[in-house]
Amino acid sequence: MKIIKALALLTLLAFSVSVARAQEGEAKLVDEVVARVNTDVIMRSAYQRAQQDLLEELKAQGLKDQELEKKFNEFKPLILEQLVDQQLLVQRAKELSIDVEPQINEQLLRLMKENNLSTLEELEQKMREVGVDINEVRRNLRVKFQADAVRSRDIYGKIFRELTEKEKREFYDQHKEWFAVPGEVTLSRIFIANGKDPAQAPERAKQILAQARSGAVDFGSLAERYSESEEGKKAKGLIGTIKIPDLSNEVRAVVGTAPVGTVTDLVKLDTGYAIFRVDQRKEPVTKPFEDQEVQQAVSYRLTEERGTKVLEEYMERLRNEAFIEVDPKYQMASSKIKSAQIKRTPYSEENSKGKKKKDKEKKEEAKTSANAKP
Repeated sequence: MKIIKALALLTLLAFSVSVARAQEGEAKLVDEVVARVNTDVIMRSAYQRAQQDLLEELKAQGLKDQELEKKFNEFKPLILEQLVDQQLLVQRAKELSIDVEPQINEQLLRLMKENNLSTLEELEQKMREVGVDINEVRRNLRVKFQADAVRSRDIYGKIFRELTEKEKREFYDQHKEWFAVPGEVTLSRIFIANGKDPAQAPERAKQILAQARSGAVDFGSLAERYSESEEGKKAKGLIGTIKIPDLSNEVRAVVGTAPVGTVTDLVKLDTGYAIFRVDQRKEPVTKPFEDQEVQQAVSYRLTEERGTKVLEEYMERLRNEAFIEVDPKYQMASSKIKSAQIKRTPYSEENSKGKKKKDKEKKEEAKTSANAKP
């Protein structure tokens, strides 16, 4: 069901970031605080969800057992970093008054169309049926779009706009192979199967090849009559257009550079023999630098290359300017997130009574001192 896949994607956005804002006057403890980022907090539940999402992602890549454990432990220190960085970007978006509600609504509208739903209420009902809260989806989308908007505005947008023609031209010249369009061939084929007597197959194939090359009978008619492939018979041997790099080595060797109209030598396959005819071909070309798509691709690739380093410097600056406190249980030595060192005295009934007693003694001393004055 489309809705399930789409919602699963939405709920995993950005490590399923769920951040609770500390509300004034809210005293009820609902979760353990893992980290404080300025006025916001990251809860243990969000951290654990992020860990689970990472684990599922690694499993989806086919990792198992010790290999899975090794990779998980390798990436585990990055989870809290990403949660903190995400929160810093969200706070920056609020400072800049970036509005992402239109993007959220557009995303939900797309989900409605994909699942043939006409109202938001129907979408919300479908989400409930698969155990997803639409408000949680909205929150996750908001976090993602806000973070993306800040990165685009403060990092990638600036780099993109400041690229010079000379820089783009040099990048293109160094990576021309990225803009090569591979050649194509349109092929027809007659297939002769090994059958019950594989020793006779090459002889039959040679006889058909001789007819095909003589030109006395049309290649399509020969394929319709002799080809031992049902699809080949119906299409008179026509396979279609194939990119040359996608051909098998055996076939590419005989048709890769063959002119149009060429009837190839026999090609030995695992199940028999094939005779190919080159019906059409399109030579490989390299798109010129002036091409609009090339210009765009060069700009995007250059921006991405340079943006990685600039983004890291930007995030480091945000971290240094922010108040970040991490619960010691979750602080890792290798992490880029350095917690503020704050000494806290745990509350106890004994400490409270002692403080009251001291306050009472101070008041009595002050009263005695006042009475003793002439």
